[in-house]
Amino acid sequence: MNQALIDEIVSGVLAQLKPAPAPSRPLNSGTTQTNAASAPAPLAARSVATSSTAAPVVSPAPASTPLPAVALSSPVPAPAATPASKPIVVELTVPVITADILEQSVRAGQSVRFGRSSIITPAARDWLNSKRTSWSRQDKNSASANGGAPIKWQVILQTMTPTVRSLQEGLRRMTDGWKIEVVGQPLEAADLATSLVSTAECDGVVIFTEQAELIVCKANRNDRVRAAVMQNTKQWEQVMRTLSANVVCISPVGKTFVELRNLLKDCATTRPRPPAGL
Repeated sequence: MNQALIDEIVSGVLAQLKPAPAPSRPLNSGTTQTNAASAPAPLAARSVATSSTAAPVVSPAPASTPLPAVALSSPVPAPAATPASKPIVVELTVPVITADILEQSVRAGQSVRFGRSSIITPAARDWLNSKRTSWSRQDKNSASANGGAPIKWQVILQTMTPTVRSLQEGLRRMTDGWKIEVVGQPLEAADLATSLVSTAECDGVVIFTEQAELIVCKANRNDRVRAAVMQNTKQWEQVMRTLSANVVCISPVGKTFVELRNLLKDCATTRPRPPAGL
């Protein structure tokens, strides 16, 4: 047996006695790790791997299990829009107030305030009465000098005499702004006075008429009216003390300009208040 054959037999025996290498195992990333990689990592490397800055690994949920819907923030519901409320008082300052204007501008439950110089047509007054709509006029003074509401009286002229015409021109020039209405019939004067007082457009009404007793009788049918006939200043004091009349009828026949003017001055400084029990 030669030396070459002996070396070949020894190499085969040694090859069979050598231990087999350990099998490789897969990593999460899909690469193959060798025996050398399975050895414990150095301290520095392990410190980095366990640091809090490392991103956590989240395992995906199984496909068959739906993920719950989570609202990141609950939106606050917007408040429901409320319709703008209509004003209770409607102001109309056009020069002439007609029934058509009222029909277009005023709704049920509203009251109306007209301009100081606005003219209210008879048809408009009928509309206000039929709808039972309260109304008033604007006043240039919001308060009197003593801080209270100004006293407001209005004049209705049903009987026109030369003295009454002169008084009418004088009232128009006065700075306190007396309001004057001219009517033709006694019952028309009574209806207008009743409307002015019941709607609180003014505190009181003075009517110059020869039919004073007839107008007083007609006006007193309204619960808010306290009408009386007045002939002179002394009678005025008695009427205001006992009745506090808010509609005063004066016959201008036989009276001078000064007498009529003084009677109006007495009215302008008095605010009618209903006596106790009325």
